Amino acid sequence: MAKDLRSFLRSLETQMPEDIVRVKREINPRFEITAIQQHLENENRFPLLLCERVKNLNGELSPFQVVTNVFASREKCAVALDLPKDSWRMETSYTFAQRSGQRVKPVLIDKAEAPVKEVIRRGAAVDLRELPVLTHHAMDGYPYLVDAVVAPDPDTGIYNSSHHRMLVRGKDELGLWMSPRHLWDYCRRAWNKGQPLPVAHVIGHHPGFYLGSEALVAMEADEYEVIGGVLDEPLRLVASEAYGDSLLVPADAEIIIEGEVIPHRRDAEGPFGEFTGYYGPQRWSPVVRVKAVTYRRDACYLNILAGHPDTAILGGIPKEAGICEEVKKSVPGVRAVHFPISGCCRFHAYIAIDKQVDGEGKVAAIAALPYHDELKLVIVVDKDIDVFNEREVLWAVATRVQASESVDIIRGVRGGSLDPSSTVHAVGDKLLIDATKPVSRPFPERIQVPEAVMRAIRLADWL
Repeated sequence: MAKDLRSFLRSLETQMPEDIVRVKREINPRFEITAIQQHLENENRFPLLLCERVKNLNGELSPFQVVTNVFASREKCAVALDLPKDSWRMETSYTFAQRSGQRVKPVLIDKAEAPVKEVIRRGAAVDLRELPVLTHHAMDGYPYLVDAVVAPDPDTGIYNSSHHRMLVRGKDELGLWMSPRHLWDYCRRAWNKGQPLPVAHVIGHHPGFYLGSEALVAMEADEYEVIGGVLDEPLRLVASEAYGDSLLVPADAEIIIEGEVIPHRRDAEGPFGEFTGYYGPQRWSPVVRVKAVTYRRDACYLNILAGHPDTAILGGIPKEAGICEEVKKSVPGVRAVHFPISGCCRFHAYIAIDKQVDGEGKVAAIAALPYHDELKLVIVVDKDIDVFNEREVLWAVATRVQASESVDIIRGVRGGSLDPSSTVHAVGDKLLIDATKPVSRPFPERIQVPEAVMRAIRLADWL
């Protein structure tokens, strides 16, 4: 059986049954689902939420369940990578790095075999308002789709898969916001030829599909192959309804929305509660004309909640793996990398190294910066610091840093387009903190209880 959202849910039911919460009452996708998520988050709880009776945008009861908070804990992401739930620290990132680098070619299957083709809506039969699309936050301008968008390169035909917000403007029209990366470049080149760019929004697949979509790879890499590597099996593809073999889509998805980005047409899009925890502003953004919608009869509608751990961790794990491999080229003693939720799993990186010579901490920090333009704070610590424990990282800053020697600012560098602190659009500063101990002079030792006594004392025997 091919991996899909349902196979993941079965694995989670086996390994983490306590982490699945079902909502059986009828619920409105406008704010009510995200209100439940926020209440849980306020209690520091991040279970997978399965809403069984959800209204669609027409106010009618949808046949689709809504699944959310899939990525809201690293334990669930470990299960998605076929690891034990307790392997949520660097082992998860290392596994992602290994798999995303192995590249597995997809396979094309017949439409009759594709679960996502059980129901097909084309042309006038398309009505996006039949879907239980969520409105997430108070100032969101519209209901938004938030899953992965796939598209073929207009020149080479290789595929990009990346996360983009899409507002539902009407029954067959979407607004699309893109940062200036791969999909934006695809659109620009297609439009220069006077052609629309075919795209598909993939709603509901195995979490490995979406983790693979967050891999930072070269423009010439086929991301369907990257996703196959992360899944550890070939991604099954099928010809789209509107574009045939010119747009191949994931056959085991729950719902596929097929459309095209119209050349040079723009309309107001936003605001939208973004991964930063702030609203992204309203902009003039491209418009997508929807041509077809296909889905499973009992489809699960996957939602990813932006501005919360559900989005943060999804983006953080692939970046940890990539930066670890990149920094190793300059500092072989890298031990771990963590993108903390406090930095939206985008803006801050904590790097632990086995420091051999003075100055190596700064080399590690500098080496990390080019990997991801949104990165704005890098803290490098020694190998005795757990980068997944923010208290330890800040303790290292408190006790091993003198600002005049250990802190550097690089000004006026390209940054993230959604960073609300940027003084000029997508331009900002980078802060590097070397919180490692010096090698060339003595430094006090950390206090500790003798390890032999720690092993001998079991709390259950004493308390």
